[in-house]
Amino acid sequence: MTKAVKDDRAGLRTLVALIEIQGGLVGLWAFLRDLAQTGFAVPLTLLPGVLFIGLVLVASVVAGVALWQDHRLGTTLSVPVQLAQVIWFVSADLTFRLSASGWLLADLFLRAPSEGGLVLGWQFDAARKSSYALSLAPREDFTLGLNLIALAILIWLGFRLRRLLPLGRGPGTGR
Repeated sequence: MTKAVKDDRAGLRTLVALIEIQGGLVGLWAFLRDLAQTGFAVPLTLLPGVLFIGLVLVASVVAGVALWQDHRLGTTLSVPVQLAQVIWFVSADLTFRLSASGWLLADLFLRAPSEGGLVLGWQFDAARKSSYALSLAPREDFTLGLNLIALAILIWLGFRLRRLLPLGRGPGTGR
């Protein structure tokens, strides 16, 4: 393999590591600040979601550090971290959004306004920081979104895992 290809792969790994570390740290900072301000006002029904968000933000930092150091744990832990972020929704009963993708937000979404019809849209924000939303507040519109940054990272992780997994040939593999 040429040195340029190796450097390119290390560059992508470093970029994903930085996105996960920065996104996780900024998200965790905001999450802990919000929790300190409203900790006792969180409805008991949202407690599993609150714990899930906190766990994903911590895992994002751990995965990013492991990726930075090129440990396999970074790749395998990044998969569930990104899966938790790839789909978001706003509904009549529950809103869930988790985005620890650093300084960039890129989404496709499908919205069903209360007055009828469907709206296909997109949003791009290059100045955004990590964010999360978990709410039981009623909404009139239903929105289902796809986080394109998390999806792109998942695709890259799939290629990376494919290279890391044994091919099933050689001694002890049954072939």
